[in-house]
Formats: sequence, structure tokens, C-alpha cells
Amino acid sequence: MKLLSCSLLLFSSLLFCAEETGLVHFANGFKIGELTPHSVVIWTRTTAHPQLEKFSPTDPSHNRHLKGQKCVMYATIREKKAVQTKTKFPGEIGPFSLTADNNYCLQIPFHNLQPETEYQVTFTGTKPWSAQTKTVHFTTPATEKKATPITFTISTCQEFELRDDPAKGHKIYQSMLRLKPDFFVQTGDTIYYDRKEPLAKTKELARYRWNRMYALPYQREFHNRIPTYWMHDDHDLLKDDCEPGDHYGELSWQDGIDLWNENIPQSEKPYRTFRWGKNLQIWLPEVRYFRSPKKMPDGPEKSILGKEQWAWLEKTMKASDATFKLYLSPTPVVGPDRKKKNDNHANQSFTFEGKRLRKFLSEIPGTFVINGDRHWQYHSIDPETGLQEFGAGPASDAHAQGWKPDDKRPEHQFLRVKGGFLSGQVTNQKLTLTHHDVNGQVTNTTQLAPPSTTINHSQQQQPQP
Repeated sequence: MKLLSCSLLLFSSLLFCAEETGLVHFANGFKIGELTPHSVVIWTRTTAHPQLEKFSPTDPSHNRHLKGQKCVMYATIREKKAVQTKTKFPGEIGPFSLTADNNYCLQIPFHNLQPETEYQVTFTGTKPWSAQTKTVHFTTPATEKKATPITFTISTCQEFELRDDPAKGHKIYQSMLRLKPDFFVQTGDTIYYDRKEPLAKTKELARYRWNRMYALPYQREFHNRIPTYWMHDDHDLLKDDCEPGDHYGELSWQDGIDLWNENIPQSEKPYRTFRWGKNLQIWLPEVRYFRSPKKMPDGPEKSILGKEQWAWLEKTMKASDATFKLYLSPTPVVGPDRKKKNDNHANQSFTFEGKRLRKFLSEIPGTFVINGDRHWQYHSIDPETGLQEFGAGPASDAHAQGWKPDDKRPEHQFLRVKGGFLSGQVTNQKLTLTHHDVNGQVTNTTQLAPPSTTINHSQQQQPQP
């Protein structure tokens, strides 16, 4: 009988190895999104292979699961350091069925969390002959009544073909990890549907681009550890300068929205605001869904934000008592921008709303703009309102383009046509915004005092060797 048991065990082991494609893997890792003091949304995707970044679009295995079977997912959440949780969660949440219809993606919202508490969430994916468990950790922010030190990082414009480490991804993710940020904001152009062949003009190719980007080791490691707020712009929604009603190949406007919602942790509304303690609040506006056509004559009715979002923005920003208020825009608000561009608040096409927005933001104490989309780093000040804007810059040096390094305008306090990222630190009612190169070296530092006092200084630094 003992010999029979051993034989069965050996047979099962051999069968398990033979059915390697039936194993559950998490090659795209996890995305810890929409974090508040009391809630979080965590995204993951089960895969048939442990690695996806090397697959080509002609290889269907990047989307394939064993025999097309469903994968069932369970999740368990608890406070990491507590023997017994303060809030009563069910021991196991699920089952959730993942199928090819949603590219085996899953996002689970968790509510009733405690502020300033570290949680761990364990995910278990199961299929015939296989099961695998992975755990992610995150710490909720403080409530609006408590002042705490905060570190955050911001980036934009990451293209798969322009990554600076072909095997692992974009170097900025390792550089940002060394700063141990409390959160990260991706301000748009997360991927590019419309650059480099084969162009993502079908759902399959669009999903392929999502799958390979977030299978890159640097990206996967970072997002498994750092809470992130995602914003899209045009290239990661459909195509360059897209607007409602556009198509890109077989992709409709709604397809673009659905693909974004499939791959990124979601809130109820596409425009959101998040509070991080007493001294910091961030706003994430939506700049594609509500916009008027570019060809429409400029005037009071032409808008990027739309009436619904404007009402929300005015109400929430006026009501905020945060010391610093950051308007995080996927596109420029101050600029300067190139004359040939025609789709943002720094362009002539939206002059009326651009002036309205800059005036409104400049009248809210402690407000600064951080923007994506532009492929260079800068700090500029609007000559009419004094509103300050900080461009994070692209995710790699190879992606830096579109502005001449010696074309420094009166608005520019700092200009650098290279890749990197932006970091922020809030301590003792002071905000420090720092531009970094891709290796994390400081290239510019700007210290911003609370709105009750005068703004300090901006100083440029050369990258250290």
C-alpha cells in the first residue's frame, strides 16, 4: 500500500510537470491602486507562463491558458503586524472567475481599512493540477487631521521599445524604489498603441502591449511594492491627440476606454482626488473623455474638462484645507509648449479654458501643477498668474525629444531635455520637488514654502557622475 501511494505521488508529480502550461502564474504582478486611508483597489492577472516580456505578438501563448479553462482566484487581507485584525474581514474573499473575456484580469476593492496601517493581501490562483499564492503589502495614508512626512514620485511617457535596460525595463523604477516612496503617480502615455510595428489596432495587440510592459522585471517589482495612481493621456487610450468618437484601426473609442479599465485599478469616477494627511492633497483630472473637438472655434463652450468636472474641481479645491494642493495633469497647463501642438491648455486651441484654469488654480493657496506628456523636464512660471508647473519628463533618455535644450524661455526656471522622473517630499509644512535623471541623480531642486509665506528658491544642479 505504501509502495502504491509513492507510485501515485510520483505519477502525479510527473503529470504536474508535464502540464507546465497549466500552472498559475502572475507574470504581470500586481497594481496597488486608488489608495485612501480606508480603501484600496488591487489589480492582478493570471498567466500561463512565468515570463511574458519576451513573447512576440505573433506568439499567441502570451494570452493562452491551459485548454482555455477558467482560473479561479481567492484573496485574503489582514493587518500585517496585528495578531487579530481590528476590522472584521472575511477570512477568504472569492471565488472570482477569470476568463479570456477580460484577459484574465481581476481587480478587487477593499474597504473599512484603518489609516496608517500596513496590510498584506494574499492572492491564490487555482486551476486543475495547480495553485499558486502571492502576497503584496501596502500601508494606508494618514487622515487629513494628522501631519506626516510623505515621499512620492511621478513619471510619464514610457515606451517599451525605448526602455534603457532591454532585459529588465526602465531604470527609473529601480531609482525610484531607492527613495522608498509612499506612492507613485503615472501621469499618462503608460503605453503606446500607435508607435512601432505592429501597431495596436486590435484588442489582441493592445492587450499584448499591456501584458509585455507590466511583465518587465523593473516595472513588476516596483508596482508589487508601491501604491500607484494611474492617469491616461492619448497614446494609452487610443492614438495621438485622440478625442471622443475617434477610432484606431479596429479599436473604437469605447474599446480604448474598456481596455484602460481592464488594465488599471478603477474608482467610480475617472477624475479623483486623494488626501495624504494634513499637508497634501492631489487632484487627478480626466483630460480626454469630456473634451470638445479640437477644430471647434475657441470660446467659453470649448473645453477639455467639461462642465461636470469643472464643478467637481471648483468645489473640492475650494473646500480643501491641505497645506499643499497638487493638480496632476496628463498634459501641460502652463507650458510653454510647441506651436504645432493643438490639444492641451498650453496651446492656442484651448486658449479660453487655459486662461480660466490657470487663473483658478493660481487663486487657490498652496496650489502647484505637475504635468506629464512633454518629453523634457522643466519648471516654469506663468507670467500672468504666477502659477508654477513642473514637467516630470519621459521615462528614458531615448524618449527625450520635442524641445531644443538651448531654447530656454522667460517662463523657464529649469529646462533639461533628458529622461528621468520627479520626486516630492512633504516635511514640516514644506514641499520639495526634485527632478532626477534616470539613475536617480538630482538635476534640479525647488523648495516651496506654505502659502502663508513667500515661495523659496529654485536651484539647478548638475547630475553627479
